[in-house]
Amino acid sequence: MNQALHMHMVPASDVAALRRFYVGRLGWSTWGPEMPGSLMVRAGTAVIVFLNRDYLAAESGIDLSATPRAINAIFVEEKADVDAQIAGALSAGATLTSPIRDRDGGLYSGYFADPEGNGWEIVWSPVMRPGADGGLDLKLP
Repeated sequence: MNQALHMHMVPASDVAALRRFYVGRLGWSTWGPEMPGSLMVRAGTAVIVFLNRDYLAAESGIDLSATPRAINAIFVEEKADVDAQIAGALSAGATLTSPIRDRDGGLYSGYFADPEGNGWEIVWSPVMRPGADGGLDLKLP
């Protein structure tokens, strides 16, 4: 099963306001570890991740001036699925914006931009993976 997650880019100063709205007013629960300049919220199976725009643009390798407002993250079941999905995207006309790499925490991922300019990350992780309910579960070691 592949599970998509939407990551929105926001200025770091917006995170406190987003927390007040989603957690304080809507009652959504925070999801995952808290990091400076980021917010992860979940209501049922819906997960939204807000990340500092400069950080996400640097991670994705996409030029900040051309960076989309959001980057879609697709979590896959097997590590080899990262390579296969990115190879398929490239053959369909996508552009690789960062190399596929093993990252801290056991993450294995790569970023690409599709022909319409949308940003995508394909991710395999032993920590974050699809949940049986159709949402992403955070599996802490």
